[in-house]
Amino acid sequence: MISKNIFCLTGALLFAAASVINAETITVNTSSDVTDFGGARTVSDLPGPDGLVSLAEAGIASDNTPGVQTIAFNVPQADWQFQWLYPGRVVLRPFLGFRVFEPVIIDATTQTASTGDTNPDGGEVVVWGGEVYLNGDDSTIRGFDNTSINVTGSNCVAEANTGTTNISVFNGNGNLIQDNVGGTIKIDRSNGNVIVGNTVQRVRILGFVSEFGTGPATNNRVGGPNPEDRNFITGYGTINGEGLPGGTTVQLFDATGTVVENNWIGTTPDGLAQGSLASVIGIGFEGECHDTDIRNNRIAGILGHGQGPHHAGQLFGWAILVGGSGSDVNIVGNTIGLDANGDPNLGSVWGIDVGDARFSTVSNIQIGGSLPGEGNVVAGHLLNGVTVGHNVPQVRISRTSIYENGWLGIDLIPDGFGYDVTPNDLLDTDAGGNGLQNFPTIATASRQGAAINVTGSLHSEPVSEYTLEFFGSPACDDSGFGEGH
Repeated sequence: MISKNIFCLTGALLFAAASVINAETITVNTSSDVTDFGGARTVSDLPGPDGLVSLAEAGIASDNTPGVQTIAFNVPQADWQFQWLYPGRVVLRPFLGFRVFEPVIIDATTQTASTGDTNPDGGEVVVWGGEVYLNGDDSTIRGFDNTSINVTGSNCVAEANTGTTNISVFNGNGNLIQDNVGGTIKIDRSNGNVIVGNTVQRVRILGFVSEFGTGPATNNRVGGPNPEDRNFITGYGTINGEGLPGGTTVQLFDATGTVVENNWIGTTPDGLAQGSLASVIGIGFEGECHDTDIRNNRIAGILGHGQGPHHAGQLFGWAILVGGSGSDVNIVGNTIGLDANGDPNLGSVWGIDVGDARFSTVSNIQIGGSLPGEGNVVAGHLLNGVTVGHNVPQVRISRTSIYENGWLGIDLIPDGFGYDVTPNDLLDTDAGGNGLQNFPTIATASRQGAAINVTGSLHSEPVSEYTLEFFGSPACDDSGFGEGH
């Protein structure tokens, strides 16, 4: 028994030692894209005949060597090309991009350690003219600048990349995208990915539900409950040739089980100004989205500015636009239209639009809730605070403070379309958004000490139960249909 235990312990130590030996570092020391050895070469075959190690050679050797290698960088500044384009950075131009197929750590921060912080705005290594592909599982890529990164593996990490870096995950699960600065993060037909701590222009969560598709993107998370989880998603948009702005900052398409939590969407990172003058949708639902939680976000500054020749002076924008044919969307705890100081200075044209602008058939939508912290604040929008499209049933709007919007706080759209107040009808039999629920009429309202007394009536469908919520405002609205905190 003693001999057996010693043998097992020895075997474990040998395995651990082998793992350490296999975890080697390969240092790229040239910006050239040369590959001057062939076949299944390993780390022990480096460098090639020229005495240098290119990025392409490092990838080949890493793939053919057991274990998880680290690809590091120490390219001398005398070999830095294209300084007119990317000053202070080494520029690598791999032919047709750079691909690795086995687990690897690609660490561009090692170039900073070698030659110093020569790019005060970000990393010191740029892959230009091609993209970096992580095709293997359990890989890490960090520290690149202005580089397009594609992850097709699972359980990978993309972190601390800078500039206008775009990161795409395709058919990869359980990946972590964190602490990057860049353009777009795209999750495409992938599940269980986490996006936290980034400052980017937009985030896209895309599935593909059809007879030819691979199904929805499921259980992806953008942000999280902790301060360090917050993403600053500043806004994405373009202006077409006629001057019409267009673009969605957080796009959900055929996505199920998505959580968007604790992000700042549409503003500069300080929350005091618009992030983009072309973005027209803050969070947009398309296709078939189910079981979505939009909670505790700041959504503001989504206001596209039209330009000439045809749209000069026109404004466009929806803070949240729920379209498609999905169900079970919870919009709770968000501030929509307010800047970081709590002032309603960064509203859109429309606050929350459920199924109106895109004539959708979504169902079972909750805006606010009965639990502490679930109420939203919707303020400062040019037109309606909340709009419910004529085909949309079952939208519960609760404990949401709606004020200082240009039109109505809540507008239920009738079958014949049209905005503004819909008069109450006998027994509430008319049709439209939320069944054109009749509104209560208030006869009196008074304060007695800490108590508020309200009298009035609600005439609606018979033999039904209703919950009434009351809100206040500093002054009465002249229309008689005002908003309240």
